[in-house]
Amino acid sequence: MMAKSKNLLTVIFALAILLTVSLGCSQLAKLREKRTTGDNTGPAYPTPQSQGTPAQTKSGLDQKTQLYITKCFNPYANSVMDSYQRYTSWIKDVDKGPTGKEMNIYGLYEIHGSGDDCAAAVSEANAMEPHIPETEQAADEFSKALTAAIEQVNNVYKYYDQGDYKDDNFQKGKDAHAGLIQAFKAFEATDKKFGAELDDLENKVSQARLDEIRDDPSKKFEYTLIDFNMKAKKISSYVQHTKYPDMTADELQKLADDLEPAINAMKDAGKTRTMASMYFNSADEFLKNTKELMRRIRDHKPFDSFEKGELGTAAGWMVEGSPDKVIYSYNQLINQRSLVNIG
Repeated sequence: MMAKSKNLLTVIFALAILLTVSLGCSQLAKLREKRTTGDNTGPAYPTPQSQGTPAQTKSGLDQKTQLYITKCFNPYANSVMDSYQRYTSWIKDVDKGPTGKEMNIYGLYEIHGSGDDCAAAVSEANAMEPHIPETEQAADEFSKALTAAIEQVNNVYKYYDQGDYKDDNFQKGKDAHAGLIQAFKAFEATDKKFGAELDDLENKVSQARLDEIRDDPSKKFEYTLIDFNMKAKKISSYVQHTKYPDMTADELQKLADDLEPAINAMKDAGKTRTMASMYFNSADEFLKNTKELMRRIRDHKPFDSFEKGELGTAAGWMVEGSPDKVIYSYNQLINQRSLVNIG
């Protein structure tokens, strides 16, 4: 089965500290497996803001990571995986492919963009110092797999969208299936690898920024914001990377206990920032949902049949004490990051 992408990780670029997560596999195994468009559980890096001094914004690692995220990962990772999920949602046997006799034929989602912008960004970023061979290779593989996936999707998107399969007895759909699935699977594998590399880069960039401003009183709010984001990301990463049966109440409790004082410190440092209040409320909601998941696991409360049907769908975020709700609230938090002005 597919892993879930959204792919979301986050990167902190100098004064633009933004965080989110990535990847997973099989619902209640890893959230990204059963994603549907409209379901915002898939992680994505928020777009960095261009604040900071020239010395800060010209950091090679910052610029390198920014190119990877804003030109490749953010625009394309979730889009391709959504299309993959859409396509396989109506085919009974993915190995055999469509028969033309399916009750519902949904086709697949269009991928906007050619991938050329990603390829150009990868070429530019890979040439930058510092060189990180593993990440550069992962970026190159991601770009190539992206181009192949877009080509395969473009080959059949209009065929399904315009109902042309009704005119050829589904022949083109059958002929295109093998190449389409191969491209989707190849992209999924590179997406996981690239996302993991970006996650590691994000941690390095954010920790470096923390070390830089730790003793600067004028940067107290920025410091607490980065610290909170790093701790929130730990929770999101744990939930996305850990199979549900392997999650423990003790670990979630530990992560929640670490997050709560970070939220309080951030609120205290930013109490004069009116527009940040919505972000703080989202932080509280994320903590609450983390605790609900912890309690479900601690109390051995299983999901009922209705809840199981909701998990991994666009409605999964409504299930109390679910991984879906934790990831959904994390992405809501990220979506409101622009409300926080560090300047």
